Amino acid sequence: MQQRVKRTALRSGMYVVSHGLGSFDNPLVRVDKPILTPADIDLLVPREVDDVTIDTNVHISLLGQTRPVGVPITTGLADELPIARRLYTDALEHVRGFVTDVRRGTDIDYHRAEPLVENFIESVLRNETAAVTLFKLRGFDEYTYTHSINVSLLAVLLGKHLGLDKATLLELGLAGMYHDVGKARIPEAILNKPGKLSRSEFQTMKAHPLEGYKIMVGQRDLNPEILRAVVEHHERHDGSGYPRGLTGEQVGQFSRIVSVVDVYDALTSRRVYKDAMAPAKALGMMYMWREKDFPHQAIESFIRCIGVYPVGSFVKLTGGEYGIVAGANPLRPTLPEVKIIMDSKMRPQIPRVLDLLALEGGPEAQSIAQVINPAEFHIDLEPFFLS
Repeated sequence: MQQRVKRTALRSGMYVVSHGLGSFDNPLVRVDKPILTPADIDLLVPREVDDVTIDTNVHISLLGQTRPVGVPITTGLADELPIARRLYTDALEHVRGFVTDVRRGTDIDYHRAEPLVENFIESVLRNETAAVTLFKLRGFDEYTYTHSINVSLLAVLLGKHLGLDKATLLELGLAGMYHDVGKARIPEAILNKPGKLSRSEFQTMKAHPLEGYKIMVGQRDLNPEILRAVVEHHERHDGSGYPRGLTGEQVGQFSRIVSVVDVYDALTSRRVYKDAMAPAKALGMMYMWREKDFPHQAIESFIRCIGVYPVGSFVKLTGGEYGIVAGANPLRPTLPEVKIIMDSKMRPQIPRVLDLLALEGGPEAQSIAQVINPAEFHIDLEPFFLS
């Protein structure tokens, strides 16, 4: 049974589930770790936290078992990645289908995407890294389709981090899937133009949220928050967005979540006219836009969600070797797990994983020296993800 207790009541042997309330101001932070020593309390729960959720059914014997009874075992990356890839392929087929239907003037039914998003949620709950890894491997030539899937996945990921329940995650994932449906009514010559849009072309592009509203408003049993995300995902915190120039809390919760992940995917995607931006650089830019484009809590929550160095980031370590960020260390976001894939001269080597946090303080301690955009070196990371 889960129980809320004061942080001051935490003791060795307790199992910490989470802390926080699930809002941007006070996001729910999943911990899911036992307290093995008194020092773990400071590592797992920040001092400013008042209340903590513990699982009273789980008590860790410090002399006995190493895996607490009742703790869910997540699927390993090697097992989950093929499942996530199949889900992504199915979703790609679905998005192609509804975009084609809209272009033909055929009615669509958003309910058809519910099983896909439900499967996304289950995959994310089993292994977040698999979903984020696939997000990194999509091709630029199908951005119109993959962008909708990526926004859906990232919205679910951020919503999970904020503590939203499964039913709400489903609605949020659907909002991400259909947020850009109005672009199906924008001429492809404008969508895929390999250069800067003219003023008139940009005005045409800016019509897509309202076009999306027209498409979705008649959908049966549609959650109003989904409709708001379709029409509001280009609104900005300071009122500089479109189509209505809304400010602050006038923008819906789903809309704020979708707008953050929408911008992140756009920045980190390869397009016909630009290379992808390194994830860490994109997060840094978005952080500078806080209180202008986004509430600062939204950006901070997203950074905590995917990490200072998001999974899939290509990095150089202080020891000179190159690798891919393979997993986050929530307690120390600047010291993630890194899969080493190249030596100091960028020559491929047999991959091995280093936990930078575990190495800290020892003779083999390393940190991230530089985040690199693999496109600048014409490096395809996909084979290394799967090795």
